[in-house]
Amino acid sequence: MDPSIADYLSSDFNKVIPMNGMVTLLHEYAAYDLWANTRFVERLEREPDGVLDTVTPSSFPSLRKTVLHIRDAENAWMCRLEGVPVPWPAEDTTDLRGLLRVNRRLHELVLGSDDTALMTIHEYRTLKGDAQRSTAWRMLHHCFNHSTQHRGQLITMMRALGLGDIPANDLVVYQRTLTA
Repeated sequence: MDPSIADYLSSDFNKVIPMNGMVTLLHEYAAYDLWANTRFVERLEREPDGVLDTVTPSSFPSLRKTVLHIRDAENAWMCRLEGVPVPWPAEDTTDLRGLLRVNRRLHELVLGSDDTALMTIHEYRTLKGDAQRSTAWRMLHHCFNHSTQHRGQLITMMRALGLGDIPANDLVVYQRTLTA
């Protein structure tokens, strides 16, 4: 194995990540995630149910089901961080705003996290029941990356359906809204 790759796969990897800046970075990712999710929910709420539920090839078969998957996944990661059981789905509703309800709670959780909380190792189970463990910062990093992936799929699905006014959601677009 390439020594540089082996270094990143070592059990000491969590110990060599400098924490100065990690809190700031994850706070920004959480804010970006909320900003991007809000843009999509607000845009998609302008569409009728028939459009939201139109079968469109992707990881999930419709715009609505993709948004609900983002909601359910963000809720699952938040529950794991809080050490509570993971309900699936997160809510018994197909309301797109459910994503924002979950996302605001996740955002608050991240804003309340310091270096110690981010370095905490959490033991949890996957949805299939497999035991896992990870640091909080890695769990959050995955959660935000996962949501970004599915927002990209929403863009492709919206284009396939002929929808316009697709929200720009690149991280740099968000960063340009911030004051230096």
